Amino acid sequence: MATPNSTLEWTARGRTVAWLAALAGGAAWLGGDENARLAAAMLAAPVVVDFVAKQRRLHYTAVRVAPRTTRASAVYTEVVTVEHRGRRSLRHCQLSEPRTMRHDPPTLLPTLAPFEPQRVELRQRSVVRSHVIERVFLLESRWPLGMFATRSVVTADAELITEPARVALRADVLEAAADAEVAPVDRTQMPGQEFYALREHALDEDARGIHALRSAALGTLVRRVTRGRTPRTIGVVLDLRRPPGTPRGRGMRRGEWSLGACATLVDALHRQGADVQVLVVDETPETVEVRGPAQLTALLTLLSEATLCQHAPIAGGLLDDLRTLAHCYWIPAGGFVRAPELAALPAGATLVEEVRS
Repeated sequence: MATPNSTLEWTARGRTVAWLAALAGGAAWLGGDENARLAAAMLAAPVVVDFVAKQRRLHYTAVRVAPRTTRASAVYTEVVTVEHRGRRSLRHCQLSEPRTMRHDPPTLLPTLAPFEPQRVELRQRSVVRSHVIERVFLLESRWPLGMFATRSVVTADAELITEPARVALRADVLEAAADAEVAPVDRTQMPGQEFYALREHALDEDARGIHALRSAALGTLVRRVTRGRTPRTIGVVLDLRRPPGTPRGRGMRRGEWSLGACATLVDALHRQGADVQVLVVDETPETVEVRGPAQLTALLTLLSEATLCQHAPIAGGLLDDLRTLAHCYWIPAGGFVRAPELAALPAGATLVEEVRS
């Protein structure tokens, strides 16, 4: 690994002044004009002063930042701690993170005295879905005269998980699993639990069981008491395979929308109290059972790292559990909408695709 260092580069102002000084110096040398010599000296002086007085130890600065999870294209405010570990103070420095501040200007830092941490707020937006374990910041200073710019790359060991952006799903897609439960049979024979009564809510219980309307009417939190079978489980297949013969690089936009649709769908089903069994089909298929916040976080992290892959048949046995469920969603992220495995699922399987107006 290369040793961190600071680089010194010309600015547009510095190049302009240096060219004018060179022209004036050439005119003075060719014509012997005293005024040309004076002009050349006056133009060269700020360049020399700036070069000599330039701050060159920006790489002695450390940046600390906490791990963060965000959604693609969502704006957030990041609080970072900046500490300079050199012998002299740094003045007029600007801090930015190229990954998350592409369209935002750098933030001007206060004077960085040696070994005095400074907390700074940065307005950021992570546009690209990703999962990185190291944050990279750019520290720059043009003090004192702006003829040269000193830059240094500063890294911080911190996770940044950018989940897929949430998308708008059609109402019939979101309600498809609920419609699968509606049937002309006795309620006790249907999957899921049956409402029985109301009781007071305990602070250590899951808040999803609270009855909002009765709680508002009574002025205290009450929750639903249910009896019957265990909560229903809904299946979701995220197919990242491209159709056979499709070259790499095709379908990236559709893939990003599908990943966002998967995150939106699973998040909505989880809020409704359903358990979700997600099968991610890629080069190494993986099944994630979402039964609580921890499993939901693990799935969203997996989606932040997902990529499309070439077509390959799904190994036997991976779909066995999904065939026993009351309802299943199939998301063809790679564009393989005619997958033969889809026909093997129950008739209630719902194909989730983007509808373009």
